[in-house]
Amino acid sequence: MLPEKPRREDTTTLIWEYLEGEISPDRAEQLSRTLAEQASAREQLVESAVLHGMLFDYFKVEATQADDKKRKGRSSAA
Repeated sequence: MLPEKPRREDTTTLIWEYLEGEISPDRAEQLSRTLAEQASAREQLVESAVLHGMLFDYFKVEATQADDKKRKGRSSAA
């Protein structure tokens, strides 16, 4: 059996915790230091934020359309 691989807290994880509003103060400080030190991390933050916004909008539209279909179904059944 292989030894368990230690979990590496990478920049991607920190960025997505931040974007989802699930980052602790300590990890936010870690992300802040990483962003200050690494241009690649800053680029990754921008790219991830754009993707996060696109996904948020897409699923918001999907949820709205599903709600509309449910409401129409209820009104026609009444």
